[in-house]
Amino acid sequence: MKIAVVICEYNPFQNGHAYHLAQTREKTGCDKIICIMSGNFTQRGELAIADKYERAKWAIKYGADLVIEIPTQYVLASAEYFALGAIKIANAIKGEKILSFGSESEDLESLKKVASFKENEEFGKALNFYLKQGFGYAKSFSLALNESSADYAKILSSPNNILAIEYLKAIEKTSSDVIAVNIKRQGANYSDKDYSPIYSSASAVRDMFEKNDFAHIEKSVPAQVRDYLLAVDKEEFSQYGERMFSLIKYVVATRDLKSIHAVKEGIENRMKNCAILSKNKDEFYQNIRSKRYTDSYLSRTVANILLDNKYSAEKLREEKIDYVNILAVEENSKDLLSLIDCDIAVKSSALPKDSLILSADSLYSAICRKNGASTAIVKR
Repeated sequence: MKIAVVICEYNPFQNGHAYHLAQTREKTGCDKIICIMSGNFTQRGELAIADKYERAKWAIKYGADLVIEIPTQYVLASAEYFALGAIKIANAIKGEKILSFGSESEDLESLKKVASFKENEEFGKALNFYLKQGFGYAKSFSLALNESSADYAKILSSPNNILAIEYLKAIEKTSSDVIAVNIKRQGANYSDKDYSPIYSSASAVRDMFEKNDFAHIEKSVPAQVRDYLLAVDKEEFSQYGERMFSLIKYVVATRDLKSIHAVKEGIENRMKNCAILSKNKDEFYQNIRSKRYTDSYLSRTVANILLDNKYSAEKLREEKIDYVNILAVEENSKDLLSLIDCDIAVKSSALPKDSLILSADSLYSAICRKNGASTAIVKR
């Protein structure tokens, strides 16, 4: 069986995602599509706009056959480890596998060339130099790469290309048998917040949702996603930030933060001070922000603190994926579960008790006041 793998977040699912799934099926000639998706927290460290089971159902409804959750410890790490965790799961799937990803560049060979620079010693030194200067990872990567090749450095101007490069690097590092195929992204870039006819980015849709711009949302997402967003209790939704800030104030004041994943360079002291001085979540993030840290790094670090995530980078690199959490399956595709070469969980109670997924789900429920769910069997 030929399996296409798509690494995703679908926060929320939009028309461009539906296009990518359709193109994946057409371009690869695959028998089935398996999505490997972040859970209730996204790689930016934010609460997802809809819970993971709802987003998984959207994926099945609009083209996928199975959705597997990326473990939280990989989601709430840098793009390098997010990609590594997803590829580890792909490696646990038996059969012929094709990784299909969207990127702004159609030149797969150039993306592979940029990925290979990561293993270059001189490049590594330059990358570390710029990181120590306070630049974010993407900017540091681009500056270091520019010293080797200005042409290749241009590729890093796109967030989707950066993720694509990390996927390719993870395939190489894990000696994976996954074959990569890239599909040119349509419409707005990954982080664009402006409305784009037909293909607005997920970032833009979230921005529209915050502004109650449902006229543009309706043109940007499939019907099932539109109906879900229309039904959200906006008054309840507006309380999430306050609940999260209450937890932040308590946790940073009472917990030793130095051993938390990615806490570095005294950021824990800055957070403790700002939690005392700030009146709400937005003010807290405004106060801890500096040119040394990207907004995504700060959001991920806060989420890791709330979850008491002590995974080291070394553990993320060396850890084997022993189990996967199934979020949704298309009703005629249950046979795909037999292709997964590790333990399978179809409800939270089946996960190991020390799983960070359980902690993330509990935190999400506490903030969003939503009860847990189990694997959805979806009719398409």
